[in-house]
Amino acid sequence: MKPVWRLWYARAVLALAAFLFSFLAYLYAVTPLNGIDMFGVTISGEPHSVTFLRTGLGAMFTSLLITSVLGLVRPSLFLTCLSFVVGVMTVIVALRVFGLAVDGVSAKNLSELQTEGVCWLIFVSGWLAYPRSVLPDREG
Repeated sequence: MKPVWRLWYARAVLALAAFLFSFLAYLYAVTPLNGIDMFGVTISGEPHSVTFLRTGLGAMFTSLLITSVLGLVRPSLFLTCLSFVVGVMTVIVALRVFGLAVDGVSAKNLSELQTEGVCWLIFVSGWLAYPRSVLPDREG
């Protein structure tokens, strides 16, 4: 694949990440009760329990969204931002597998692992495709 196509592929991958994280950021930061309802999780409804979801999951996905957008608008930070997204997704997939081993297997866990795993593979493919010759010269 020519470097220009690899660059555009990597950009498309980071744009996909921004799109996905915008949905998840909205879901957990703005409407956190809708997000947990999909998993059969209930909370007391006390202000602190709802805020816990906003500041936990909402903050994580909002941070990933901001990182993805920053990488798209600042080419000099592109690879760093994409690397961060890949790193966080690696931890998410690893913890999902850990949860399967420790907590047990369920259809919902396997479905989430499939989605997260496919996203992780796509993000890694964008990271690998990024032509390193595009990196700015940091010497002198």
